[in-house]
Amino acid sequence: MRPLGPSRQTLAPAPRSRQGGPPFRRTRVAVANEDYFYEALPFAETHPDHLGAIGVLFGLRPAPPARCRVLEIGTATGGNVLPMAAAFPESRFVALDRAEDSLAVARKHAEGARLRNVALHLADIREFEDEPASFDYIVCHGVYSWVPDDAREAIRRVVRRHLAPHGLAYISFNTLPGWHLRGAIRDMLRREVPAEGSAAERVETARAFLRFLGTETLRSDPTRAWLASELETIAELSDHYLLGEHLVACNHAEYFADFARDMKDAGLAFVTDAQVPLVFPERLGPAAAEAVRARAGNDLVAVQQQLDLLELRCFRRAILCRDDAPLSPRVAADRLASLVLASPLSPGAMAPDLAEGVEETFVGPGGAIGTDQATLKAALVTLAAYAPGGLSFDALAWETGEKLGLAAFEGEARARLARNLLGLYTKGAIRLWASAKPAARAPDERPRAFPFARYQASIGSPFCTTLLHEGVQVDSFDRVVLARMNGTRDAAALTEAALDEARRGVVSVEMNGAPCVDGEVFAEITEQKLLRFARMGFLME
Repeated sequence: MRPLGPSRQTLAPAPRSRQGGPPFRRTRVAVANEDYFYEALPFAETHPDHLGAIGVLFGLRPAPPARCRVLEIGTATGGNVLPMAAAFPESRFVALDRAEDSLAVARKHAEGARLRNVALHLADIREFEDEPASFDYIVCHGVYSWVPDDAREAIRRVVRRHLAPHGLAYISFNTLPGWHLRGAIRDMLRREVPAEGSAAERVETARAFLRFLGTETLRSDPTRAWLASELETIAELSDHYLLGEHLVACNHAEYFADFARDMKDAGLAFVTDAQVPLVFPERLGPAAAEAVRARAGNDLVAVQQQLDLLELRCFRRAILCRDDAPLSPRVAADRLASLVLASPLSPGAMAPDLAEGVEETFVGPGGAIGTDQATLKAALVTLAAYAPGGLSFDALAWETGEKLGLAAFEGEARARLARNLLGLYTKGAIRLWASAKPAARAPDERPRAFPFARYQASIGSPFCTTLLHEGVQVDSFDRVVLARMNGTRDAAALTEAALDEARRGVVSVEMNGAPCVDGEVFAEITEQKLLRFARMGFLME
């Protein structure tokens, strides 16, 4: 099996971060900047399906996402928690933020989407109390590094007190040594941008200074090359990010080992990274893995710290559990039996040869893999057919056997398939979920979109959330179609709606540089949109 290699991504979700950090901070930066809302997008790594699957892999028995209790610390305008609540109406969601105007927006969205299972509280984490062990999943994204010491201590206390015995918590934070480099730009901005003035004025001053830093000089060296790369990254990110990361008063980066120590002192244990492949030094090659293991042995925290030093990592997404949880230190392949598997990989060939010993290539957003194993090829072909949703391991094993013409697919064959799929998971080529996604593989005659995405489209949001809990950038044509996909309209009716909006000037389509309202052209665009919506995970079964 060949490792993942580089490839070009063909479908673009909403702007994502590099490994270094999230592009959209989800808390408020300061009272002085309260004229700026922070863009709250969904983060798939915080979803109960993702967290629950990780818990199962490590020997825990987390609550099923369909009936669970979730706490989000720092919800901002609700862009992460509200789609979860829409997806799981029988679950209970509690979200906290200390910015009243942000919460007002979140409440408006909750009401507009008719969500009755989410409670949005104006609260300071230092004062929050609920029943002990009252939450199965706790999410704290984009908060921990951006609050004072006493608030970080309160986050640790709240998580330990309120996390269920088999619960999982997600905490993201800035890390050293990588932030020593990125922090250099922050330090310069904090020096050059006055603390006085409105948020808009401070952003304008900051952007001007960043342009100055990018001034071309005769000097060419690695430092200037690094600076140019960082400036290019910042230029692509929002003003909200610039305020919340580089101009905010509090930005506490720390070494991973210190973070893990503080969590241990609070009664919490590190499970893994939310991006599970990142915990394995083998992804960096045999020489790097050997060097890391030589320094850290098999101690999980020590291995992660050495990886951070080696990679100059500046951002982490930690998964934690209670220190008394029955955590297994090793991932066992047989635990896949209770999970749902999905894959973004597609066969490189139109009709891949499933015979043993014939190598076939499978391509996805993160790269390509090659394998000559018949069972693995059959499994990947099956998962591609069910994308963007997935299959339980039992169903996948059965269909794999069917494709290979096997009367039975049990014993060692089944165990080998599980081991191979787990190996692909550790390379980022397989997704694991705690429950099935009700995502349609293709548009129905009268397609139905995820209700929360329909709501977002109806209010003109530039991003809409898929059933995979991913934010996708949408245009005006997308919004017109998405908002009307409630299962009562066929493609012709959706096309007519888009034409009506074009005549009103809401939708703009051009051909040869001139406005177009041709019915056949709009019908073709609608068909393309519906297929794309299915691929992205907007459409429901």
